[in-house]
Amino acid sequence: MRGRTQATLVAVVGAVLSLVIPPLSHLSGATIGLVTLRNGAKEGLFIMVALGIVVALIGSMSSLDGGLVQAYVIGMVLLSVPVLIAAMVLRVTRSLGQALTVIAVMAALLVLLANMLLGDAAAWWRALLDTVMAPALNEAQLSTQEASEMLDGMARMMTGLVAAVLLYSTMINLSLARWFQGMLYNPGGFQQEFHALFLDKRVAIAAALVGVAGMVFAGQGGISQDLMILVVALFSIHGLALVHGVIGITGMGRGWLIALYVGLLIVPPHIAMMLAMVGYIDCWVDFRGRLRKKSEGIDQQNRDNPPRQDELDELDDDTSRDDRSDDDRSDDERR
Repeated sequence: MRGRTQATLVAVVGAVLSLVIPPLSHLSGATIGLVTLRNGAKEGLFIMVALGIVVALIGSMSSLDGGLVQAYVIGMVLLSVPVLIAAMVLRVTRSLGQALTVIAVMAALLVLLANMLLGDAAAWWRALLDTVMAPALNEAQLSTQEASEMLDGMARMMTGLVAAVLLYSTMINLSLARWFQGMLYNPGGFQQEFHALFLDKRVAIAAALVGVAGMVFAGQGGISQDLMILVVALFSIHGLALVHGVIGITGMGRGWLIALYVGLLIVPPHIAMMLAMVGYIDCWVDFRGRLRKKSEGIDQQNRDNPPRQDELDELDDDTSRDDRSDDDRSDDERR
């Protein structure tokens, strides 16, 4: 946070290295988010534009195809816009739940825009997948019918999957930005915010309507199915925050978190669906609020009913007798 030059340098390094190590692209997004959280939207916008210009200049001096460089720069800048907006919301509201809701709205707008501009989005993805996956399908030695059915199924889900990736990617960038800010100015602040992440009931109602539409038009693809994929992604993040929060309140071991993340690596769709289910239920039940009230009630009861002096004296006498017994046994052993 020393200045514009340093922030731009970090963002550029992350963007360039992401060509070799893709996860490092989050460093660029997190830098834009951090600058926005700390200094406002104007400074975040400056870093985003400077990042695009510097990367474009580097690309023009490289041996890479000009069209590829242009597509990469445009894509990188466009992916930075949701981070900038989400960081602005978080800066004002100080609520990760509200920031996540805004990210989900932007991802939903992407779904609607894609279906409006492409007309038949599934057909557009089908043509693209035919070109991109043809070599892999040939190596897999699938029959023509099997390959066609697989591509048809993928094409119907691609718009929703892209929206879900946008949601996850933006939330990762924003979380990293908030974590960096916490380490610099408020140690432990991000953990408290993430443990308290909560989606409003109105979001749950909207999700229920999307779910009904998804069941009505099941198997037909289209906007309802795309939004249903996005809803699962949205509430899986709520569910993940719920698990972290419950473990933090109850003091359970970190082994539960390790098991959860191992499951996410092995069978991500199944774990994400499970997290989405518990996250959606939590919108109505508020498990963390109930646990906090129960914990606070126990603490208050202990404060209202402290141990009596005679109980403390009796405990001291028992401890003294136990100590003497141990000393006697030690003497006998020495003899």
